[in-house]
Order: sequence, then C-alpha cells, then structure tokens
Amino acid sequence: MFACFDMKCQYVLCFSLITCILLFSSISGSYGHGLGYEIMPPEMLGSKLVSLEISSDTWPDEYTKEISFALFETDTGVAVKNVMYFVMLTKQNEVLFDITGQRDDGIFMLKLHTTDTDQITIEEAGSDFFGSLFDGGEVVNVKGNAFSSGGLYEFKVIITTGDDYANVLSTPLDYDVGISFLDKTSHSIDDINFGQQELGVITYYDLINDDFAYEQSKKMITYSMPFDWSEENILVTSTMHQEIIIPKTFGDLMVESFSTNVNGFQVQESVLTIDDFSPQNRLVHLVLNQNDLLEISKAVDGFPNKMDFSIMPSADNLPLTTMTENAQFKLNLSWEPQNIKSGSSTTFYYKILDAFYTDRQVSVNHDLSIFHDGEEIGQASIVSADMGFSVIEFDVPDAVSGVMTLQFENLNGNDLANAILPVVVNRINIDETSIPAWIKGNAGWWATDQIDDSSFLQGIQYLIQEGIMIIPPTEPSDDPDAIPDAGQRAQAFDQRVPAWIKSNAGWWATDQIDDSSFLQGIQYLVQKGIIVV
Repeated sequence: MFACFDMKCQYVLCFSLITCILLFSSISGSYGHGLGYEIMPPEMLGSKLVSLEISSDTWPDEYTKEISFALFETDTGVAVKNVMYFVMLTKQNEVLFDITGQRDDGIFMLKLHTTDTDQITIEEAGSDFFGSLFDGGEVVNVKGNAFSSGGLYEFKVIITTGDDYANVLSTPLDYDVGISFLDKTSHSIDDINFGQQELGVITYYDLINDDFAYEQSKKMITYSMPFDWSEENILVTSTMHQEIIIPKTFGDLMVESFSTNVNGFQVQESVLTIDDFSPQNRLVHLVLNQNDLLEISKAVDGFPNKMDFSIMPSADNLPLTTMTENAQFKLNLSWEPQNIKSGSSTTFYYKILDAFYTDRQVSVNHDLSIFHDGEEIGQASIVSADMGFSVIEFDVPDAVSGVMTLQFENLNGNDLANAILPVVVNRINIDETSIPAWIKGNAGWWATDQIDDSSFLQGIQYLIQEGIMIIPPTEPSDDPDAIPDAGQRAQAFDQRVPAWIKSNAGWWATDQIDDSSFLQGIQYLVQKGIIVV
C-alpha cells in the first residue's frame, strides 16, 4: 500500500553541431582527423592561397558513404578549375584502393557502396546529377564489403595540377585527411539482477575493438579503440566523440553521473553528457577535445596505440534519474533502505524538475504506478512537492522479487509526460555467487561429451547442496513439467537438459561468457526440478 506526504528538507548533443563548431578551429599542417567535414590549412598554388574542403555524408542510405574533395581559393571561395587528383583510401592500416582523375570543375566525388563481395570494384567516373548529395558533377563509384562499417577512413590526397592541366605543380599539394563515419556496435549482457540487457557504442572516430565488457561488481563498462597517441596525431585531431547506449530498463546505469577513465587517467566529468530524451535508451556522450587528449598523453607515459575506456557510476549510486518522453520534466529517485526486500516497507523519495527552467523543482499532478512482471502492484495519484522531496511509502508484497518498475505518468496532465525507473527487490550481490575454478575444466569436458550429462549435473548438484558452489537464491517453479521424483531426475539428466545449457557450459569453459551466464543455466535446472538444492 501507498502512503504519500511531503518532506520539507533541505543535452541533446549531436555530432552535426560539434562538426559545425569545429569548422572554425584552426588545424596546423596538412592533416585532419576525426570529423565528417574538414577544411585543410591554406597552401600556395602559384601566387594564391588555396584550401582543400572535404565533405562527407551517408546518402541516400546507411549503405552508401559519399565523400567530396574540392579545392578553392582561400580569399574568394572560388573553386579552382582543372585539378588533377590522386586519392588513396586506407582503413584500419589496410590500403583499400587508389584512383587518379582529372576534374574540370575542381570537385572530386567518391561514393563508397556496401556490397556482399570481398573484391573492391571501381567504376569509371560519369555524370551522376541525381545521384550525388554534394554536386551534379562526375562521381566515382567504389563497391565492396569493406565499406560496411564506419569508423576512421584515412585519405591520402595529392593534387598535381591547378587552374590548367598544363600547370603541373613542381611541389604537389599533399594532404592526409581522416574522415569519420558513424559506426554502431551492440553488446548483449546478462546482468544478475536486471537480466538480459543490450548496451551499445556509437563511435564517430574509429571502430572499437572486440573487447567490450561489463563488470557487474563495479557496474563498469570497458572497451577500447585504436588511437595514435603521438603528438603529431593529437595536434590534427580536433575531437573524439562516442556515445554509450544504455537501455532505460537497466536501473544500475540510470544514475545521475558517471566517472570515466581513459588509459587509467580519470578525465573530468565535463567530458560526459547524459541524454535521456529517448523513451527507450539513454545516451552518454563522451567527447574528448584536443586539449583533453594532450592532457591525457602528458599524464601517462608509454601508451599503446589505443584508447582504453572505463565508464562507471560515480561514488554515489543514487539518485536514479531520467527524463519524461516529452523532454519537459526530469525525475530524481532514491529510496530507503537501499536494499529493498520482499515483505518489507520501502520509502521512495523523488523530485520532479522542469527541464526548460534549468531543472527548477516544480509541483505537478501525476500518476505513479508500480509494476512487477507486467502486473500493477501499486498506484496513486499525487501532487509532487515544490520543495524537498515527494515521499511514497510502499509495502513490497511477499511474492515480489527481482525487477520492480516505477512508472510516472501524465505529469501536469500531459499524456506524453511519462517516465519509468526500474529498481531491484532482493538484490543479488555478485559476491553471493561462488564457483570453484576447477569446475570450468569439467564444464568443458561435458560440453565436448567427455563426461555424460548425469555425471556432470549430479556433481553440480552435490557441490551446491554441500555449499561448495554458491548460486543466487533460486526457487523451483510451479511448472507442471518440473520433475519431483528422484528416479525421474536421474533419467532427466540425460533427456531433459536443453542444448543451450550445454553450449553455455562450453562457452563458459573457454571464457566466452561470464559466470552469471553459466549460472543462469544452472538456475534453470533448479527451477525445473532437474537439480535439487
């Protein structure tokens, strides 16, 4: 049941905006890295200064990347005509192709098309007026599956003529340009409390490495990305921008603030911006500018050629925070006691803030419902406090365990002003599980049929019963297919074990999944009565 009273106590940051801001930054040398748009520093072409402009986009769809190179007079902005280009593309240290071409209008355009084939093919330049985003001139179409991912595309651009094809430059204009395309990776984890969650990383610099991990005991996300820490590279890198995608069903990461380490160096909180405007996911923007990169490089010596990231909640895990779907209100939620238990009373404290007025606390009518496994177990219509906290006392039913969702709706009478925040009843701490190391070897033998089902699972059952192996609290289900009879269980070891549990054991034995994923299979067997504890 609810009791309600007042206690009187005490960005959408988008890549395009960053790009526009950075257009006005000066970059020394004929290099540029990490943006979707660059204007290179001026160079002398005869008696006049010229600059190379590079534009890029994914158009008309995500499978096509378009890049435009244009040489223009720095003082007037007039395009330089009759330009001979040499363009070479390198991606992840592999040269993919090079091409030479004359452009009467001075604009060289590439379209990189994603196909299924490993072979890269280049089509001759032709008029493509309706097929180009940037211009109606000639377009070179390059096809291959090497263009399926985003990340950093490094171009070597050499210009050997300008104004007149007969005007061959004694010293060609030589540019190294890094153009970044968005790349998204998804990473499924099985949290011991919140279950299956899909985290993601969107990178606007280079592809992240295949080492994404989530450490449950610290609630910490880790991954890495290739990066050249030389001063030369940093001085031509204006920004490094990434986004971490966190589902709003993952309560442990709906915290108010995070701390971030890059190669072991703790960066300022200001490099992170939390964006809760999406109803499904929160985006944590990580933006390192050139000064940040220089500070990190000077603070830590002997870097490998990569960035190691770790992102975790700041010291205080509460309050949880989110935005309503219409982005009008922000909610902060905390509770006592922090370890919510079945059959006990919990006090929730929350504030409603107006996001349009620099998070000023406001008093608004709203509905608050509490759900467990899709069933409503509590509801109240409330007017929030304009000072201090709004307070709700809730008696958690005896049968409720696991994720419980607080759903705020109709704030200030607006049916789009809704938000959810999930909490855990009977939280399982990661140190409440214990698996002897030698079981991994047995699991590997079982997965490869060197041990039969009965021998392995009877051994697991014995270890759990004797307290040698500790699993999260698990109750047998009321499933009519559960097996109550000991004789039937012996037969079930060989006939009723799902294939996915055996596969999980093999993956766990080779460290492809974590302990909690393996324990999920053991818990399933306990629930089905195949293992008795």
